[in-house]
Amino acid sequence: YSSGNDSHYQYVYRNPDSLIYGTPRFMSLIGKHLDAEPGWLIAKKNCEIVGLLPFMKKNGPLGPILNSLAYYGSNGGVIQHVKDDEAKAHLISEFYKMAAEEKCISATIISNPLEKDSEFYHKHTCYDLLDERIGQITHFPDEIEPDNLMKIFKNPRPRNIRRAMREGIEVVRSQEEESIKFLYKTHVANIESIGGLSKKKDFFDLIPKIMKKTDWMIYVARLQEQPVAALLVFYFNKTVEYFTPVVLDQYRNTQALSLSIYRAMQDAQASGFKNWNWGGTWLSQTGVYDFKKRWGTTDYPYYYYTRVYDDS
Repeated sequence: YSSGNDSHYQYVYRNPDSLIYGTPRFMSLIGKHLDAEPGWLIAKKNCEIVGLLPFMKKNGPLGPILNSLAYYGSNGGVIQHVKDDEAKAHLISEFYKMAAEEKCISATIISNPLEKDSEFYHKHTCYDLLDERIGQITHFPDEIEPDNLMKIFKNPRPRNIRRAMREGIEVVRSQEEESIKFLYKTHVANIESIGGLSKKKDFFDLIPKIMKKTDWMIYVARLQEQPVAALLVFYFNKTVEYFTPVVLDQYRNTQALSLSIYRAMQDAQASGFKNWNWGGTWLSQTGVYDFKKRWGTTDYPYYYYTRVYDDS
């Protein structure tokens, strides 16, 4: 396997359903953040790449772990430019074989919802544990006309967006350090208030150092010049990743976040993106599911296929 280079980036890009998680830059960012090693299994036929399987290896107190891929909601699995089931099955089998050889305690493949290939993984992963998520994706309308995005949303989304406009919320695009600080601080407050596990500051600090300016953006909602909500998105290929949404508690009712999302969607559609990926939702998260559903989403189930090598 190798650690990823420009030819891998180009190969991943040639599959319209590929996501940012499987790109060398994003994997380098996560590798640095998690102190993990990014790698690629590469299948070749007649010296031509016929499939890639990106993964991260992390050494823990009980031994190494192999994930394709690691970090919040990162989809992995085999990436192919041209469908080749033989090469795909081979890559999956090599991944778990490599995990056994490297004395890993577990190895997980997370499938890509857009590939719609869960049946293939069900058949070829020989998993010990299976975990299901609902991928929720908004597909942008092909025609860019005023209001054609709004038409695919369900109430109360259009009402929320109009409310934010009436409140005088303005949304600006930013990659400034101040915006990253606001995003991080508000993210921690939001996640702690619901007893969740927040992302660490180092992750946000690394974004401008490793990612290109075209890979990401923060949409900041301001009221009377003060930031009250923000949204971090990542861009790759045909898909935008809805990554970190935040809002100051006392300004939730202004619907500033809804307007930030709407502006980010409008820009993405105008730039030629086709999909807005809301990420995975647990089957138990009915409130989160319903929030996303009202943005005109389509459901794509996907799975975590985990093999455990050390039962202790």
